[in-house]
Amino acid sequence: MKALVVEKPGLLSVRDVTEPPMGEYEARCEMLYGATCTATDLAVIDGRVGWEQLEYPLIIGHESIGRVVEVGSKVRNYRVGDLVARVYTRETDGLKLAWGGMAEYGLAVDWKAMWADGEPRERWDYYRVNQVIPEGVIDPMDATMIITWRENLSWVNRMGVKPGERVLVVGSGGNGMSIAACAAVKGAEVTVVGNASRRDATLSTGVSAFVDYKDKDALADFVAREHRALDYIIDATGKKETLTPYMPALREGGTAALYGMSDFTSYTIGPTTGPKYFRFFNSYAGIYDEAETHEEVIDLIRAGKLDAGAWIDREHVFTWDNAPEAYEHVRNKKAVKAVIKLSR
Repeated sequence: MKALVVEKPGLLSVRDVTEPPMGEYEARCEMLYGATCTATDLAVIDGRVGWEQLEYPLIIGHESIGRVVEVGSKVRNYRVGDLVARVYTRETDGLKLAWGGMAEYGLAVDWKAMWADGEPRERWDYYRVNQVIPEGVIDPMDATMIITWRENLSWVNRMGVKPGERVLVVGSGGNGMSIAACAAVKGAEVTVVGNASRRDATLSTGVSAFVDYKDKDALADFVAREHRALDYIIDATGKKETLTPYMPALREGGTAALYGMSDFTSYTIGPTTGPKYFRFFNSYAGIYDEAETHEEVIDLIRAGKLDAGAWIDREHVFTWDNAPEAYEHVRNKKAVKAVIKLSR
């Protein structure tokens, strides 16, 4: 089978690799599509991952969708034809994994069966992200974005955003736009500071206002006008000190939040500009759990409150012939998310 491999930092290639065998609790899936994750995947490709030590070469990708073609002897919760989220391959031919979703075939784990059969939690907990997407609700290409929606909605839920609260999101990448949309779905009044090219796409999700990050006068006016009025200010860029200029707008007892970090060793918030006390909320593993919001996301998509495939570039779908170019497409800001067709 084919797989997209980061040979070493800075070098992507398509390889023919051995397909790993299917286990008794696993379902073999034909992989349909994989979407780029601009922040995480590019960090893996560039060799600047701060949260763990990676070994290269490795198979990349985690926003991947597969369709079940065969099931193991102990599988009870997948059927042939099911569409499953977050399907990965396994280590093969000496290749490690950065999840491993960009492959022709992958394996979904029937974690519910393992749980019911008394298997140790450490064997199946990681695979709770493997969940069935109801047929006819989401186009398989759009379904690659369900991973983003589940993760961001879980984070917003756990942060505790409520109707009527006022939220500022700094950053208009895929996560920033998705977090803003999730907060808006929860009934918050949301403002996004971001790239002007993303204004219309951001506002189309129910966001109340958008400020161009290059318009310094507009930013200064916003911060002055909202002095101690915002319940949440959220950094979705991961860059050091992003929140400092906006701290005067945070109310006493409000929440300063960080989603994603480019440097996992330190982050700075100017202590003299903000309120006397506030809560800091981050996005390390364990702060969110995308498995818990699967059904909620499906319901929101059914109700038309979330656009399943928002920001996917459907005009430029990549294939195995040019798969590495998908990442350059998003790196060069030609799309928020690019998709690779993984099936032949």
